[in-house]
Amino acid sequence: MTFEKFFGHDIDFSKAAQMWTIHHLILTLCAVFSVFVTLKIADKIKNSTKEQRIKYVFVGILVFLEISYHIHNWTYPRFSVPLHVCSFAVFLIIALLLTDNKKIWNYAFFYGTIGGIMALLIPSSYGYTYFNFRYYHFIIIHSIILSIPLYYYKAYNFRVDYKTTMEVFKNTIILGIILYIINGFLGTNYWFINEVPDNVSGFFPNWNIYIITFVLLVYTTINFLYYFSNFKEIYTRKLEKKMFKEA
Repeated sequence: MTFEKFFGHDIDFSKAAQMWTIHHLILTLCAVFSVFVTLKIADKIKNSTKEQRIKYVFVGILVFLEISYHIHNWTYPRFSVPLHVCSFAVFLIIALLLTDNKKIWNYAFFYGTIGGIMALLIPSSYGYTYFNFRYYHFIIIHSIILSIPLYYYKAYNFRVDYKTTMEVFKNTIILGIILYIINGFLGTNYWFINEVPDNVSGFFPNWNIYIITFVLLVYTTINFLYYFSNFKEIYTRKLEKKMFKEA
């Protein structure tokens, strides 16, 4: 492997992260590993005297990964600006790591968790193989944006209420409409909303069915995340109400 090959644009879809391949399995395992390891070690890091230093390290890694991604795209050449969902997640998580702000976490939780999981479970690799740095870049950056919000969930006991969940959904739809217009001017497909992505095109007969499914999937996913992340609190409230009625 040469330096030019590793940082170049050697495209080979047969060796890239595509659906239902060994690479797809590797990415799925990375998602599972990120979730379980983060939840397991979160409290230990929070209680460590090195927590702030660790946060700064992750800020530096995210800045490097985001900038290198766009530089690499432009050298293809491929038009690239930070408008994808995962770029939004990167900026939110950098702000979160620097401020520990709960309001920022409300958005970082959904954008990072959903963006990270969806990217790793339904990869769009542009054909970059495991001989290229983009293969590892993809795994690392999406694992981080998945893990950091979960760290705050566990270590800081951050929780999102249902009103905020619906605000996030509403603002996401508004942002999606804005991105749809921007995509029209730029000829791009940020957020994968103007065109059906190639990696799932076989599942949808046309764009109308795809975008309706897309919106419903987003709505269902954020609701699932809300209920799953608040399961203990919701169950406790229901149990208390039941006990109050029986008293």
